[in-house]
Amino acid sequence: MKGIRPLFFCVFIALLFFSAPAQARNLFVDSGQALGTIGGSSRAALEDLDGDGDLDAYVTQTDGWGDKIWFNDGKGVFSEAASSPTNAYSRETGIGDMDGDNDPDLFCLNYNGGSSVWLNNGSGEFTDSGQSLGSSTSYGVALGDVDGDGDLDAFVSNRGANRVWVNNGSAAFADSGQALGTGSSYQAGLWDLDGDTDLDAFVANEYEANRVWINDGTGFFSDSGQVLGSGASWGVAMDDLDGDGHRDAFVANLGEADKVWLNNGSGFFSDSGQNLGRSNSRSVALGDLDGDGDVDAFVANYNQPNTVWLNDGMGAFTDSGLSLGNSNSTGVALGDLDGDGDLDAFVANSSQPDKVWLNTSRDGKGNPGVILLLTDE
Repeated sequence: MKGIRPLFFCVFIALLFFSAPAQARNLFVDSGQALGTIGGSSRAALEDLDGDGDLDAYVTQTDGWGDKIWFNDGKGVFSEAASSPTNAYSRETGIGDMDGDNDPDLFCLNYNGGSSVWLNNGSGEFTDSGQSLGSSTSYGVALGDVDGDGDLDAFVSNRGANRVWVNNGSAAFADSGQALGTGSSYQAGLWDLDGDTDLDAFVANEYEANRVWINDGTGFFSDSGQVLGSGASWGVAMDDLDGDGHRDAFVANLGEADKVWLNNGSGFFSDSGQNLGRSNSRSVALGDLDGDGDVDAFVANYNQPNTVWLNDGMGAFTDSGLSLGNSNSTGVALGDLDGDGDLDAFVANSSQPDKVWLNTSRDGKGNPGVILLLTDE
């Protein structure tokens, strides 16, 4: 009986730990890496660029020093590639196999010219395809097969009318001729929003309300007529947030709180009524961050720490209490960077080196695990 009391005490402490509110759990820790110099990183994207089975990072730059490729060693430790595409001022890139050779290519939005397409040799070395698409007013790109021919096309968000660039299957893009919207669009998400199996677009706008564009199945879009928000949006990520099987939208806003827009399954969105954050968000990425089976949000904030919002499974979000970083973050991408089965975060910063935040939810509850100490003392 002498050893029972310590055992009960350890079990009691473990139960308290596991029943603690999500806000008390330290889901993310700083990996300690400082990637790049203090410059102008804009957005980050994750993909296996060199074909070794782990996720690498592509970071666009707006400081004139060129984009950066960071190769992962499989354990979440990154080293800069010897060479990267020579885009001097870039805002965002879309990554996907655009030429049908089974490796990921790049669709880069350039501040000092039209968008460019860079083709991968399979080892993470890229060659410029020689295309200059559109103008320097592009801010965001979403890749997807919008015309149903089996290859990746590009929906480009612009200051002014948005454009749809159609791929011929060999990564040669042609303007579809559509001019969608008149505002200042920062980012778009492509998903089947109305349940007809083709890809529609939710567009985040800065100076006018967000818009939903419905695809006719051949890659031509029409305005759904919805007016969502009040014109302060810089980022959008989409997933099923409330568990009803439809793609909803988490919108990052600059100048007002972040918003959650819920889809009724027909492509029509309603405000969930939540006001999240302190009005300084630039980007958001969605994924199950705490291992409970629903979709949470990692928000990159400008001039304030980044935040993690935990979902209750029905689309209601609670601040985790985490306060990550102290710089002007402009982009975030989620993926399993260290191979432990949970989602980590690669954050692009504009006033300090980029950061890697490692997720500690190894037991699926945001905790490092429990050790029961047996003793007979």
